[in-house]
Amino acid sequence: MNLHLLRIFHTVGEHASFSRAAEHLGISQPAVSKALRELEDQLDVVLIERGARIVSLTEAGQVLFEYAGGIFAMERAALEALQAYSNLERGRLRIGASMTVAGYWLPGYVADFAQAHPGITLSLTSANTQTVADRLLACEVDIALVEGPVEDERIESRPWRDETLLIVAPPDSALAKAGTVSAADLSAVTWVVREHGSGTREVMNRWLDKLGIVPARTIEAGSTEAVIQTVAAGGGVSMVPRVSSADQIALGKVATLTLPGVQLTRQLYRLRLPRRPLSPAALAFEAMIATD
Repeated sequence: MNLHLLRIFHTVGEHASFSRAAEHLGISQPAVSKALRELEDQLDVVLIERGARIVSLTEAGQVLFEYAGGIFAMERAALEALQAYSNLERGRLRIGASMTVAGYWLPGYVADFAQAHPGITLSLTSANTQTVADRLLACEVDIALVEGPVEDERIESRPWRDETLLIVAPPDSALAKAGTVSAADLSAVTWVVREHGSGTREVMNRWLDKLGIVPARTIEAGSTEAVIQTVAAGGGVSMVPRVSSADQIALGKVATLTLPGVQLTRQLYRLRLPRRPLSPAALAFEAMIATD
């Protein structure tokens, strides 16, 4: 059934007049008459009593008129519901982020967004970079923010912000007492590293290669917090984000080491699927995190 023709028929029934229906719809009276004939031909039933001075519906026309009223009432309800999503009055936003990003960079943004848009259901999940990328590909998250580059042709990686990295060591270690160290010094000790698939691990490996550091031994830990605690306990040295180690440094649990002339940084990324449109809520959140 052609909904355009049905709408013209329903308007004629509401106004009991071809001319008033045409005026309401902004079309000509002949166009209204033609539309009604087309609808009757499609349905193979007479809908309008012709010949009377006042337009009236046949019995079949009255049945269709009542059904049409229900259809267009549902249409209005659907449009109002969709408008609520567009106006950020309803909806959901699922954010997936690497552990450090989720733990240190996003909580403030999530709290501000929740306060600004109380009708949006929010969730924030954390995992390593590869897992977040996999969840984006599976459309299990709407926003994906990670700590390392993702090499996947299906995913578009956009720089989000730069983050400072630090080399930390146990405060009572010989390296900490020296403060300034060389690549050779750092090759002679144990390094505490993240697991494979972690963006932090990938960035660390690239820096170690660039600086010519080959760790004598490595210990794997499943989170940045676990890495820092292992360093604090005397397990070795590591390269960690400044934002996640600031408290332990301030408390004297770990000490920072200096490599002369080296500024350690990494890029944080926003991941997108090029052919997947973002919801209004996702667009609003991306705009929020892009303005800082």
